[in-house]
Order: sequence, then C-alpha cells, then structure tokens
Amino acid sequence: MGLLSKFEGKMEDTVEGAADRMGAAPLSPVQIAKKAEKQMRREKMVGAGKQYAPTLYTVLVNADDDRRLLGYYPTLAGETETYLSAKAAEQGLVMDGQPLVRFIVDDDLRHGKFDVIAEMVASPLVEQLRQEEYARYGIRPGGGPARTAAPQAGYGYQQPAPAPAPAPAPAGGYDYQAAPVDEYVEDDYYEDDEPRQAYIYDITNDRAFTLPGQAETIGRESKNDIVIPDINVSRVHAEIRQDESGAWILTDLGSTNGTFVNGRQIKSTALHDADRIIVGTTNLEFQLI
Repeated sequence: MGLLSKFEGKMEDTVEGAADRMGAAPLSPVQIAKKAEKQMRREKMVGAGKQYAPTLYTVLVNADDDRRLLGYYPTLAGETETYLSAKAAEQGLVMDGQPLVRFIVDDDLRHGKFDVIAEMVASPLVEQLRQEEYARYGIRPGGGPARTAAPQAGYGYQQPAPAPAPAPAPAGGYDYQAAPVDEYVEDDYYEDDEPRQAYIYDITNDRAFTLPGQAETIGRESKNDIVIPDINVSRVHAEIRQDESGAWILTDLGSTNGTFVNGRQIKSTALHDADRIIVGTTNLEFQLI
C-alpha cells in the first residue's frame, strides 16, 4: 500500500467520515496532502550537495470550512506532517527537523477552496511556532492529549502566528503616515560600473530570492514568484522588475495594507541597494551583490 493510500485510510474515519455531521462535504485531506507535497517539491533547495525540503506548511482555508474542520485540525495536521516526512525521505530530500502544518483563515477563498504555502524556516522558529500551535489546540507537549487526539471544539485559526519582531527602524523612526510616492524618478537611480545580481532578501523568514530582471510578483498566493507567508500580505501584493535603463522598480498592485520602502508608503519607486521593504508584517531587503 502506498503512502497516500495509507494516509487516506487514516483520514476516512476522522475527517471525511464526519461530512454528514457537519452538513456539507469538508475539504479533502488527501487533496491537502497532495498539494502540500507538490509545494514541497517546488520549494526544495539545493545546498552542500543535498536537496532540502521546506519545513513549514501553511494551509489557507475559507472561514466557513475552518469552522467545520477546526476540531479535526490536530489529527489532520499531525497525519499530514507524518506523510510529508515520509515523502521527503522517499524522494531523498532532507528536512531540518519535523515539519509543521498549520491552518489559517483566508477570507478571500471560496467555500471548498484552499491553498498551501511551503517555506524553508529555521528549525528553532518552527519549534517556536509548534509550541504556539500546541497552545491553540490546548495540547501540552509531554502531557495531555497527543496531536492525533480526538477532535476538540473551540480551537482553530483566525490569524497567523505572530511574525518575528521587525528589524529596527532607522534613527528617527519610520513615518508610516507619509503620503504614497506616485512615481519613481529615473534620475534618482545610479547604475554601477559593473552589473550586479539583484536579490530580495526576506529578513523575517530568512530566505533569498534571485531577481532575473523580468516582472516578478510578490504576494502570499503560491502562484507568485516571491511567496510571502503572511496573512497581512495581499494575494498578489506587488511587482518588481528591471526597466530599460537598468533601474529596479517596485510597484504596489493595489494591496490592502500597502507597500513601504524605507518607511514610506509607495505606489511605484526605484530601488537602491539595501533599501528596506515592508509588506504586511514581513520585512524585506533589496540587495545588489
């Protein structure tokens, strides 16, 4: 019996078997596991001759589905974590510790729809988030109900775990009330004598994204080129591209919470090396190396 078949068998009686009692068919645990595995393969990274798999998997669900399934999250998350660990080993991928699966409400999703964001997160941060998940479920590590315990009412996700504290602001602080910058001015951009590789460094989640030059989107939805697992980030939040003059341009795409560069809200602006960007509660840095 394959890993997915074993997973499906374990889920039938706990989640899928509860559909009648919940009044409507819930999200399919198998589809969630398959999407998480797909994202695991997509987001794997290579280093020191090894392939590394993501360890944090955020499942975005509709608010109504969240209410129906919240009591089953400990079982569903635990079994999905076990499945992902086994698939990673089967595919020769290395995980930096036990993966964590968490569920977060996304009000933009329709009933029956979901998305999965997979990301590389340092083991200490994953364990910190795991303790926060235990607290939400009312589970005491080393005592009390296990992660695969019977469903408990009253638990569920209404917002993501708090993000790590943002990087310190420059002297004098950021003025978040400043008016958005409408246009970038090419004269403000100075090209270096030799071209350098551009990156977006996600300070909050310790990840780096290489910028190829063509337009790349930034947002929390998995289809973006730069995926930010932050519920305060819009599904498609901003765009970054290199124009004909060589300038790197960051443009807000009508996001809900805005895009900030060096503490100033922008609509479109040229970026310079070491510029600090904030989207949602996530801190980014533009780098030229």
